[in-house]
Amino acid sequence: MPTKTMLQELKRLLLDTASGGSRQLTEVESDLVQTNILLGEAIGKLGTSFMELHRAVQMQQTILEGLMNGSGEINSESIEQLKDTQGQVSHYVNAAVTGLQFQDMTSQLLERIVRRVIGLREALGVLSANSFEIVPEQGQSNDELQELLASTVQAMEERLTVLDSGLWKAVRQTRMESGDIELF
Repeated sequence: MPTKTMLQELKRLLLDTASGGSRQLTEVESDLVQTNILLGEAIGKLGTSFMELHRAVQMQQTILEGLMNGSGEINSESIEQLKDTQGQVSHYVNAAVTGLQFQDMTSQLLERIVRRVIGLREALGVLSANSFEIVPEQGQSNDELQELLASTVQAMEERLTVLDSGLWKAVRQTRMESGDIELF
């Protein structure tokens, strides 16, 4: 018959496992949502940048073709138009590069998600491994079972604490227009 202390340890183990696992899965969900937002914004920015870049390059070509065909003359207005489109091309190339830089942030978020899932799997592995030490046929005493439960609780708490402390919320940027990017 299990003792009151054993039942308390079992309850504590189950609560720690459930709350720790739930907390880690909530963080995984949050990171996945943030990754999705970043990817959506980056893809949108890249699409817009490339379309505007294409438009500016076509405008340059039209001006140059007109000048080369003799239908326009080189004057201050045509030179100014070329300079404007050159500035636009530079602006949109920079915007596209900014969009590409967000790949690094999403990679770091995905890496953190993988580490969190691995850590959670390892924590649950402790629970699984220790459950094999309970052998009903061998008639373990209540003291032995209580000691096993206590060591399992401690091992789970240690794993979850290491997991929590090793995976701080490092990526703060959630929208590309937010300004500064703080990765780690």
